Amino acid sequence: MISVEKLHLSLGGRPILRGVDLTVGDGERLAVVGPNGCGKSTLLKAIAGIERPDTGEIRMPKGSTAGYLPQEAGIAAGRPLREELLGAFVEVQSALREMAGLAEEMGRTDPDSPAHARVMRRYAECAHMVEHEDGYALESKASRVAAGLGFSPEDLDRPCSEFSGGWRMRILLAKLLLRRPDVILLDEPTNHLDLESTLWLEDWILRCGRTVVFVSHESATMDRLAERIVCLEGGRAEVYAGNYARFLAESAQRREARWAAYERQRREIEAMEAFISRFRANAARAALVQSRIRRLGKIARLEPPFHPTAIHFSFPPAPESHYCVLALRNLGHSYGENRVFGGIDLEITRGEKIGLVGVNGAGKSTLLRILAGKEAPAEGECAVGKKVTSAYFEQYDADTVSSDETLLDAIAAAAPAGEAHRARDLLGAFLFSGDDVMKPLRALSGGERTRFRLARMLFSPANLLLLDEPTNHLDITSRATVEKALAAYTGTVVIVSHDRAFMDRVTRKIIELDGGTLRVYPGSYGEYLEHAKGLLPPGEGEGRGARAAANGDGRAAPAPRGGAKTRGRRARSLAKRIAALEERIIRKEKCMAALDAELAAPENAASYRKLESLARERDALAREYRRMIDEWEALGLEMERGGAITRD
Repeated sequence: MISVEKLHLSLGGRPILRGVDLTVGDGERLAVVGPNGCGKSTLLKAIAGIERPDTGEIRMPKGSTAGYLPQEAGIAAGRPLREELLGAFVEVQSALREMAGLAEEMGRTDPDSPAHARVMRRYAECAHMVEHEDGYALESKASRVAAGLGFSPEDLDRPCSEFSGGWRMRILLAKLLLRRPDVILLDEPTNHLDLESTLWLEDWILRCGRTVVFVSHESATMDRLAERIVCLEGGRAEVYAGNYARFLAESAQRREARWAAYERQRREIEAMEAFISRFRANAARAALVQSRIRRLGKIARLEPPFHPTAIHFSFPPAPESHYCVLALRNLGHSYGENRVFGGIDLEITRGEKIGLVGVNGAGKSTLLRILAGKEAPAEGECAVGKKVTSAYFEQYDADTVSSDETLLDAIAAAAPAGEAHRARDLLGAFLFSGDDVMKPLRALSGGERTRFRLARMLFSPANLLLLDEPTNHLDITSRATVEKALAAYTGTVVIVSHDRAFMDRVTRKIIELDGGTLRVYPGSYGEYLEHAKGLLPPGEGEGRGARAAANGDGRAAPAPRGGAKTRGRRARSLAKRIAALEERIIRKEKCMAALDAELAAPENAASYRKLESLARERDALAREYRRMIDEWEALGLEMERGGAITRD
């Protein structure tokens, strides 16, 4: 079990986690969600022991192991893939080597000697560990995991330096899965996986029996894997039972309840402050004025509920193009002796929204680069229609990784003549503000890099968008913005994406690369999956209150006439009623303050039913309180006039 208690952690002087409490049971699968920059990766790194918290504590059972998959790959480039994967079994390989040495030593010692017995005992210990870890099948285990993640048998002998950034991330993932630590911490593990490998990984996680905490922006993966959702908001964590779909419904209810409580408290604070200002100099109302001053000082002020931010943009109107946007004729491509695809004939027409799919290595990114004119085909031709202007979003943009150019300068450089002054506004729409615009490109996180590259595209009014994994590293709310922008876009779109939900909502035709050939599936991505059977998993109305001494139009009733004695008796009676009412009002205020404290208590934040019950009770008290205040004000007016009240 993992226990996180009152975890506070700052990075660069900026608070990221502000008192996170979390418990994860053995074998449980938790998804961590929240907007970019809320601390998801930081929480995983803290659990893994990579980041040290400022205060708080993280506890795991003694002897348990944790493995962390980061967002960015860092790997020894020179070793062959097979050797790199076998490096996951350091202890087992060490035991095997020791066993070989012990076997030689046993042959050199007298079988009846104490030294021989000591060597035998150590050999038995090593053999037990090797047997427990299935140490004689290391290569076959490494091959199975590598194949599940899309590596071919030939890839095992290739040096890691030959693999791209996305494939190096797969190598890190494979090593982590082979180690099988007790706690597996995955930071966006499906970002670089195709659908087949994503489903393989999901199945592996479901079967592994380990504790898994993962960050994801993919609703389909979270719906399938997550038993609970941890939502990071404002540096704090809230836990929701169930998968992502259930989280969406319940979090909306919680947010609505919190907004209602916040608005209710804000209105009452304003009313109390207005009351104090109005009656501060009135001796007859001194008790209630002081009561309100005391209560204002004790109120646990509710913070406005956190609202996740998201990028907001739309693509520029697409200029008119020829009906035939791209025509592929007998298109083929090879890398040396490796033939990627061939014999492709295809016409892409104006306004089509196409998803390009296939297993890793099928050639999706290669074909997209050819469509963008970034690479020349080895065979055939790719003819571009008249008046077609394309914009290309590359999955791996090496230029932004190492550049010292600032965000602002890079965006301004991409602007058309006379438009550079819009650079700062455009960056603001993509959540870069203040000093952020002066960040060098090399310092950007994965999500920031994606947002920057999307922003840069908006300065080119293209009518053909070629997008290779455009939602990688984006949070879910920002992904929804990209979906909306693409749905409204009037030009032609060709997308490569492993995000099933995103593809289903954006594309209207699917092109599949499989075994070097191309097949076309009209319809949505969901309909395509029905064709590709092997890829699918199994399946307050509020009254104003009665004014005790008011006419139907709300004006105070005139003071009745009478003699001095009568008026005196009535004044004394009014004074007693006012004093009794003030005591009741003060008691009511204390009850309301107690309920406010419960509504603000962190232990109640995770229970929508508890919040709803407290809110109903608080509303009932508030209505009674307002009725009493109306009566108190009416009695006070009568007291000031020296009159009496004739009805309750």
